[in-house]
Amino acid sequence: MPMSGSPSAADTVRSETPAAERSRTEVYPVVGMHCAGCAATIERVLRAQPGIAQAEVNFAAQTLTVRYDTRRWNAERLREQVRQLGYDLVLSAEHLESPQRERVAQLRRRATVAVIFAVPVIALSMLLHGRVPALLLLALTLPVVWSGREFFLTAWKQARRRQASMDTLVALGTGAALLLSLVGTFAPEFVQRLGFATPLYYEAAAAILAAVLVGRFIEERARLQGSRAIERLLALQPKTARRVREGAEEEVPVALLREGDTIRVRPGERIPVDGVVIEGSSAVDESALTGEPIPVEKLPGMRVWAGTVNTTGSFLLRAEHVGAATVLAQVVELVRRAQTQKAPLQRTADRVAAVFVPIVLLLALVTALGWGLLGPEPRWAYAFLTATSVLLVACPCAFGLATPMAFLMGIGRAAEQGILVREPTALEQLWRCSAVVLDKTGTLTEGKPTVVEQFWVHDSPEHRAALAALEARSEHPLAAAVLNVLGPPEPTVPVEHFQALPAQGVRAIVAGRTYSIGTPRILPEALLPQPLRERLSEWEAAGYTLVLAAAEEEPIAAFALADVPRPAASEAVEYLRSRGVEVHLLTGDHAAAAARIARLTGIEHVRAGMLPAEKAEYVRALQQRGHRVAVVGDGINDAPALAQADVAIAVGTGTDIAVETAALVLVGGNIHRLVAAWQLSERLYRIVRQNLAWAFGYNVLALPIAAGLAYPWTGWLLSPMLAGVAMAASSVSVVLNSLRLRRVRFVHQGPRQSPSTA
Repeated sequence: MPMSGSPSAADTVRSETPAAERSRTEVYPVVGMHCAGCAATIERVLRAQPGIAQAEVNFAAQTLTVRYDTRRWNAERLREQVRQLGYDLVLSAEHLESPQRERVAQLRRRATVAVIFAVPVIALSMLLHGRVPALLLLALTLPVVWSGREFFLTAWKQARRRQASMDTLVALGTGAALLLSLVGTFAPEFVQRLGFATPLYYEAAAAILAAVLVGRFIEERARLQGSRAIERLLALQPKTARRVREGAEEEVPVALLREGDTIRVRPGERIPVDGVVIEGSSAVDESALTGEPIPVEKLPGMRVWAGTVNTTGSFLLRAEHVGAATVLAQVVELVRRAQTQKAPLQRTADRVAAVFVPIVLLLALVTALGWGLLGPEPRWAYAFLTATSVLLVACPCAFGLATPMAFLMGIGRAAEQGILVREPTALEQLWRCSAVVLDKTGTLTEGKPTVVEQFWVHDSPEHRAALAALEARSEHPLAAAVLNVLGPPEPTVPVEHFQALPAQGVRAIVAGRTYSIGTPRILPEALLPQPLRERLSEWEAAGYTLVLAAAEEEPIAAFALADVPRPAASEAVEYLRSRGVEVHLLTGDHAAAAARIARLTGIEHVRAGMLPAEKAEYVRALQQRGHRVAVVGDGINDAPALAQADVAIAVGTGTDIAVETAALVLVGGNIHRLVAAWQLSERLYRIVRQNLAWAFGYNVLALPIAAGLAYPWTGWLLSPMLAGVAMAASSVSVVLNSLRLRRVRFVHQGPRQSPSTA
């Protein structure tokens, strides 16, 4: 997605198919949608247009995903088509954040005005029934109608195109009450002759419009909260940068930066692009991308990332990725794309909402005819009131919001926890998995060697200084691990005749003595003392990598290196097992190393020496045994297994988030985020089930009551005012229930239970 300051002109995700280069897919924010019926209307109209291959509207995210033929369509023509339906598209990147905020502010003003004037209308009508001048009630109701005018305008635009939505129901219901009240104001005898007990229903129209406006304000504010994760990510991108050309610095907008530019970053500033340090050094806070709180030292040749913070020194960097190509931009795109996609449950709910409005209109007509032809006197007065109540009590919004609002909140909460959702379906299905397959290197472990044990035959400061000087010259990855325990080399220690020994190690003359360090083969086994030989045998059996150091032909030290488990890896495994999940460890490493990691993390099912294709076959075998399988890997050697999995999860470092085969990405290499994802999946499923159950149950109960089916036994009819308030309350309840996802507390253990029962 375009970042703030990106040169892109639209909030678009563009892709061109090889077979049809004139086909383009774009994602636009939509302004003015009020319910799932609005989304269904836009989808239906656009899909019927020649040249549009795909049109999918996400009501909760307020976005349109459209694929069209560029020979027939462009952004402006799409916008005009949507405007004819009473809505609008946002095309300019400069206004990406403003429409939603403006919409919330607008609804706040309109809802406030509506409530201020609706309250006295309701109070006067109920407390002084029949004794309030009709013109006074009309005067107080007009500001409420003006505040809710968009319901009538949108309904009219849709009616002209033979479409209907939630606005149609509100406009018909309140319009009927207003029309009857106007006739009752200027011709009360005529209304009374029709059998109405009271000719005025201003309080019903005012209460309905005010309640719906308040409900929509709450929905929009909740939707804005759901997108806060994206806003926080966008805020990490600085607006300007210091570009260096021919030794002179100039402050320029980030949008003007190009690959290869040299940029100066001062202490306390955010880094504007992805690049490589070419001069200077510093410590950079990368917690925004990796989640790691400790600043990382940066020296020439090391990479830095856009959105991270330079904490201490000043340095120059060479830009490698700018604008939408930066890691930060990719993170934003992943979150945004996930929030615009629809999960299967959401598509089902949308289909229900799409046919709901026509069904309600038909039910209102049947209700009116039933009461008018078969009901007691005054039959047509009852017919009018019950039909109006049916129109107002029906709530397709509850269906339309039940799933997408929960996913919107869940995906935003996941992003806050360092979990990037590429496919919403994965977040929905994760908790159902009965088996989890974990890769070892880079997933359960740090992915780099660490000295875990040392054995010194002859320990002295001179030996340590000499070995440190030797390892500092080596480029072998094990050398850095050994150097970490020896300490930094002293610049005064002379190193001469440095040479690499193929498949063995390195050798040099340090302070006049010959030192060597490498595999145990650097010395004949006969020269090793018995205690050292025994320790080396123990380490080898445990799966450690061995490093031996010698001075002349005499052993002085040995080091055991291993790839250590990530922090909280064992806690994550324990959590999964407490949920009744089988945990499997698959690795291409040798059996001893695999067994050691399995022992440290508490994993029972271990397979070592596996090739990538064998891992995929292992996952397939688990699936054939009836398991739903989640695979967690680093996305490289694990790609076939990730592709085979029911839920594919990549463990990233904040710089490799674009793993094509992963549905979820755990940023920062923190395996414990798998626990958070699991708990969020459980809570998401539970809340979606609750929302759908409430939406279905409400409409099943409310519609028959509004139609007057209980009248023969109770003698009571639902008033239009109560029907409208109940409808607004139904939508608000779904929104408030979804907001609970923003308050999820992530725990480390607990007995497994079905989310549907909690």
